[in-house]
Amino acid sequence: MPKKQSTAAKRARAAARTGAKYTTSLRAASPAGALPPHLPVVDVEALPDGERLVVESLRALAVEGGLLPLRVVTPDPEVIEAERRARADGRRPQWQRWAVVEAAVDGYVLREVLRGPNGPEYHLGNRAPRVPVPVRGEDGTVTVVELPQWARESHGWWVWEHTGWPVEAPGRIVDPPQAFAPSASLCWEVAVWLDLSAGDGRVLGEDYGGGVSAWQTVGWCETREDARLIARGYAARGGSYARADVLQHGPDLGYASVIRDSYLRQLDAPERPRLDAVPGPRPASPGQEEFPEPVWHGSETHPPTSSLIVWTGTGWRTLAWTGWQTSGIAAAVGVGAGGAFAWAESWGPRHPDRDLHDWTQEGRELHGRFPDTEYPERSRLIDAERAVQEDALLAALADRGGMTREEAAVRLERGGEAYRHVLDVGQATIARALHTARRALPEGPERTAVRHALDALMYRHLLPADAVRIAGAQLDTEVEAARSPEVTAWCRRAVAEYVAPVADPVAAGVEGFRPQDVRHRADA
Repeated sequence: MPKKQSTAAKRARAAARTGAKYTTSLRAASPAGALPPHLPVVDVEALPDGERLVVESLRALAVEGGLLPLRVVTPDPEVIEAERRARADGRRPQWQRWAVVEAAVDGYVLREVLRGPNGPEYHLGNRAPRVPVPVRGEDGTVTVVELPQWARESHGWWVWEHTGWPVEAPGRIVDPPQAFAPSASLCWEVAVWLDLSAGDGRVLGEDYGGGVSAWQTVGWCETREDARLIARGYAARGGSYARADVLQHGPDLGYASVIRDSYLRQLDAPERPRLDAVPGPRPASPGQEEFPEPVWHGSETHPPTSSLIVWTGTGWRTLAWTGWQTSGIAAAVGVGAGGAFAWAESWGPRHPDRDLHDWTQEGRELHGRFPDTEYPERSRLIDAERAVQEDALLAALADRGGMTREEAAVRLERGGEAYRHVLDVGQATIARALHTARRALPEGPERTAVRHALDALMYRHLLPADAVRIAGAQLDTEVEAARSPEVTAWCRRAVAEYVAPVADPVAAGVEGFRPQDVRHRADA
C-alpha cells in the first residue's frame, strides 16, 4: 500500500519539479515558522518504518506544547574516570560538558562524553549521526529538522550545539546566562548570540574546529533606549548574530537580570554598507578627563573599560561601555552619513608601560575614530597637532624668556636645529624626572596626575612645579659611569635654557648661537 504524503511534502515535491531544492521547498511549505536556512527538514514519509515511528512520536510530544522528555543515562567511562581523578586532586572539573543525544519514541536519551565533536573520529568525510528534532511553531504546527547528535551544557540546560536550542524545548535559543552589572550606573546589558553555523551550516568538529556558538555581552548602557538601539542594529545586520537581547539589571549584585527586549536576526536583511563620512570637519575630541570610568563594583575583576562616545550635534556623550567591541557597536548602530550618529570615537584605558609588560593604567586615551579616517584627514590631523605643539613652544619661550611671540619665533629661526636640540634635551631631562616619580607610585589618581603633567610638558611645554629641582635630582641619581660629567653638565645647562631662556644667547654661548654653529649653517 503506498505511503500517504503530508501536505507540506506534496507542495515541496511539486516545487522541486520546477527546479527548486526539495529541502528548501519543504521548509517554505511548512507552517512551523521561520527556521535557520541551513537546517535540513526531515521528509517523514520517506523514512523507514522504525525511524518514522520515532519521528511521529516526537512530533506528537511537541504538538502537546510541553517540554520534550529527556533521560540522562550513565556517562561515558572516560567521563567517570576524569571526574574521579579530579576529585582525587581536590579540584572541580573545568572542561566543557558534552553529550551525544539519541531519539526515542518517548523523548531523548542523553549520554555525557568527554571530548565532544572536536574528537578525531568525526570530520567532513565521516559525519556524526543526525537526530530528528521537532520544532513547534506559534500556530501549533510542527516541523521536524535534522541536527547533529551533539549537545553541551549551558548554564543548567543541555542545548543543541548546532542551534543553541534547549534539547527539551527546541525552536528558540536558550536565554542569556545570569550576569551582574559591573557598575550601579550601567544597568542595561546588550547580549548577542554568536551563531558560528550561520550562512553555510558549518558543524563543529566536522566542518571546522575551535569555538562554539554562545552568548556574549556586547556592552553596557545607562539607558534602555541606547541598549535597544544597539540590539536592533545587531539583529538587523543579519550575518553571524542570530539574536540580540536587552537585559535589565539592578544597581547592585542583589538583583537578578530580566530580559526586556529580544530581537531575532533578519535572514533576508542585506549586509550593512560601510558609511561614508559626513561632509565637513570632524568635531574635536574631548579631553582626557571629560568621560571618566564609572565606579566599578568591588567584585568586578575585568570591568568593560572601553567606551564608545558619539557626537549628538551639540556635544559628545557615552553610548556604551564594552570590553573590546566598540568597532562592532559602531558598525551596528551606523556611524557616518545616513547613520544614527555622524561621528563616534573609541576610548579605552591607557597603559603607557605596556611595552615593559606593565599594565598599570594611567587615565584614558583615544583608541579609534568612526568613520575611519582616510589619508587626507589623517594628514590634516597630524599637521594640526604639529602646529599646536609649535605654537605652544613659541608661547612657552615668550612667557619664560620675557619676549614677544615674534621675538621667540626669530630666536628659534636663528638658533636652528642646534638650539631646538638644546630645548629638546632640557624637556627630556624634566620628563625623565617625572617618569621616575610616576613609576614609583601605585596605580591611582596620584600616578595619573603625574601622567597628565608629563603629557602637558611633552605636548604643550607646560612646566611642572619645581622643574629645575626635580631635573637636577634626576641627574644626580643617574649613573655617571655611562655618561661623562661634561654631558651631565650640558644637560643641566639645557634644563636651565628650557626653563628660563637667557636674554642674550650669543653672549651665553648657547648652542645654535655660537660662531661655529653659525659657520656650520652657512656652509650647509
